[in-house]
Amino acid sequence: MPTEQQAAQPNERRAAARGGKATGDARVGAGGELRILLIEDSRLLRDRMIGMLTVPGVLRVTGTAETEQEAIEQIDAHDFDALVVDVELRQGSGIAAIRHARGAFATRIQPLIIVLTNYSLPTVEQRCMSAGADHFLDKMQQFAEVRPLLERHQRGSAS
Repeated sequence: MPTEQQAAQPNERRAAARGGKATGDARVGAGGELRILLIEDSRLLRDRMIGMLTVPGVLRVTGTAETEQEAIEQIDAHDFDALVVDVELRQGSGIAAIRHARGAFATRIQPLIIVLTNYSLPTVEQRCMSAGADHFLDKMQQFAEVRPLLERHQRGSAS
């Protein structure tokens, strides 16, 4: 398994190609907390992730969505510094939500987008990265990497 620095390098190049940086360019919400949109249709996993991603003064889940349409509505209505996205949703696709986020935030600071999925096939990863994801993680093997990625992004934006 690559180190965090090794895993980030390709993502830094992808972000640079979009005209941004993978870290250090987020607009952090009130209180310096990174505002996270969690797009996940499993209530059990969503509740677990909200607990894991709540770090007072550092990270806060400020929106959730279970479907593609809910995700699009959240993206259109609020600013987020990061999105954590599942690929397969109850209705629609996390990939469509990623594409929408990249377009919706085109004139604003781009959020960090982390895909966390059970579908860690190379073809799915390629589709997610092409849509605009910064990181692609396997839920079963890389679940614990989400929080460090978000914290690193938050530290970069706070400087």
